[in-house]
Amino acid sequence: MQEQRDAHEASLDRLHRRLRTLCQCTMTFFQAESEQELLQSVCEILVAGGEVRLAWIGYCEDDAEKTVRPVAQAGSGLDYLERVETSWGERETGQGPAGIAARTGKACCVDDIRTDPRFSPWRVAALARGYASCIAVPLMTDGKSRGAVDLRGTLNLYSAECNAFDESAIEHYTGLAMSVAYAVTALRSRLAEDLAYGVTAVRASAERKRAEDALHQAREELAHVTRVTTLGELAASIAHEINQPLAAIIADANACLHWLEADRPDLDSVREALAAVVKDGDRAAEVITRIRGLLARASVAHGPCDLARVIGDVLPLVRPELERHGMILKTSLAPDLPLVRGDRIQLQQVLLNLLVNAVEASREVPPERRQLIVHSTVEYRDDGRWAVVGVEDFGVGVREPEVARLFEAFYSTKPGGLGMGLSISRSIIEAHRGRLWATANVNHGATFRFALPEMR
Repeated sequence: MQEQRDAHEASLDRLHRRLRTLCQCTMTFFQAESEQELLQSVCEILVAGGEVRLAWIGYCEDDAEKTVRPVAQAGSGLDYLERVETSWGERETGQGPAGIAARTGKACCVDDIRTDPRFSPWRVAALARGYASCIAVPLMTDGKSRGAVDLRGTLNLYSAECNAFDESAIEHYTGLAMSVAYAVTALRSRLAEDLAYGVTAVRASAERKRAEDALHQAREELAHVTRVTTLGELAASIAHEINQPLAAIIADANACLHWLEADRPDLDSVREALAAVVKDGDRAAEVITRIRGLLARASVAHGPCDLARVIGDVLPLVRPELERHGMILKTSLAPDLPLVRGDRIQLQQVLLNLLVNAVEASREVPPERRQLIVHSTVEYRDDGRWAVVGVEDFGVGVREPEVARLFEAFYSTKPGGLGMGLSISRSIIEAHRGRLWATANVNHGATFRFALPEMR
């Protein structure tokens, strides 16, 4: 059990580091004044994140040797890049991760530099500088959702640990490399526009659209990582929610076997137990479906969304966590809540973030204050009906001066908190043409509400 807990905490720590790194890189994409500054900042952020020992970015040259030329680097052992030769051609120096990634357009990993034959030309120099495994990711996109981008380069990362780059790491760094490719393309377009505005006006418009798409993609990456992190924190509750129907299924199935062994089986009892098995099986399947939906990387298109269903999907995920801390959940839900236009998964994420924050704020207060209230109401405004959902707690609360800062990126009142949940939640609600805000309660705790306009 302790090993599982340690592994779970290590996984959460890794997700927190990656989320912080991704946030910092995203800010760099829109603050860098030059391509060199952008690439160098990305390398420095990745090394500072603590997962890699060396990070460098190389561009493919069209010289006779087909050289992969380093254009940005950060970390330990920078002289390594001066001592080794890397190619994207078919010769021996092109058979390493960078060369393979550049030729194939796919990420290439070396799990153990000591034994992988592909790394033999660089092994001695790499081991001398403490590198144990590495990955190279092409700076390109698949072009499925928007125009393809290919910088003809690679992002190269070296770790001090063997097998440091598992499937989740490959997916994470592949997504980051795609965002770098979009950001560099947008930056090049901006510089070109500054030099020849009249000639490139039409092209610049298209590139600005691509930059907006890159920003949208980066925001969705951040939202996805926070969903995964939040679900990781609720792992025990999710396991409890699934184990309950599974335990009932086992009990009912054993009862069926017992009844069938009788000389005259009680078929009515068997039939009733089998019906219960089906019901509990459907219940477990629904939990798994909700979790898979929240873990999905791609969001569904905005469409008619029933907020009552959103609430009904999220509450079972946190109910076991509430029980574990001796907390009471109350609901006060309007029966005529209007449909809104939105992304059901993203709205579930917002409500889940608010509930998790409320639990965090309430679990250390006296027992009589350990309760949450989820309420929904309909407001009538000049522009029509609005659906309002609120989460009220009686926890430690927030001081009035802090309320305005709660939605700032990286601002957190929780020890060790990332400070991204509320910031991302507000961006989601604003993208739905709504509003998310917080108020300090008169006596104890705080209330968070979001309002969305009725779908027209």
